Amino acid sequence: MKTIRNSTFLLLFCSLSVYSQQADFQSWSSFKLSKKVYKRTNISVKEGVRFRENSSLIKKVFTDVKLSHRIKKTDLEISIGYRLADEYDITFSSEYKYRYYCDFTNDYKFKRFTFSFRERLQLQGKNTYFTPLFRQKVEMSYNVRKTPFKPYVQLELFINFDDQLEKMRYTAGFSHPLTKDLNATLFYRIQQEFNTSIRENLFILGTSLSYKL
Repeated sequence: MKTIRNSTFLLLFCSLSVYSQQADFQSWSSFKLSKKVYKRTNISVKEGVRFRENSSLIKKVFTDVKLSHRIKKTDLEISIGYRLADEYDITFSSEYKYRYYCDFTNDYKFKRFTFSFRERLQLQGKNTYFTPLFRQKVEMSYNVRKTPFKPYVQLELFINFDDQLEKMRYTAGFSHPLTKDLNATLFYRIQQEFNTSIRENLFILGTSLSYKL
């Protein structure tokens, strides 16, 4: 009986080890400049920085450039983008990673609600090795009556080309204009990882500023 009990404890321990999880609080910040270049066509440049290990160590610095065009007489917007990221590990060693992506975004308005659906196909990696990923994001925002205050919630799925779910993001936040052309956003995000031996759960406090030229 003792042997069976010990074997059961060992099996449970091994199962927990296989599906062990790690948690971390991070802070993400970004600043974006955007400009209309031709009718319904816009270009934007975003600079971002992220901190890990309870926001005590730098994790990533990136530059993201995106060109967007809204199809005439529709709410469909098509974008192509490129991101260069300098990623740091816990020893402060860094490496560059490159991302190419294409977005299809559709917005629907119902009274004071706006529903946004974004489909993204991206390639990310370094040198000659890139990993494809499919991302789906849905957002619901609400325009508070007689105020520019705009709360929102988001859900985003990261799916690889084997139809496996790699990540999920749950986000709640709000945006508020500071001036006519400057907008600020504050959000809280939970990110969960799947299909990995050590699942990392992130709890993220984020801020962003965007300015229209």
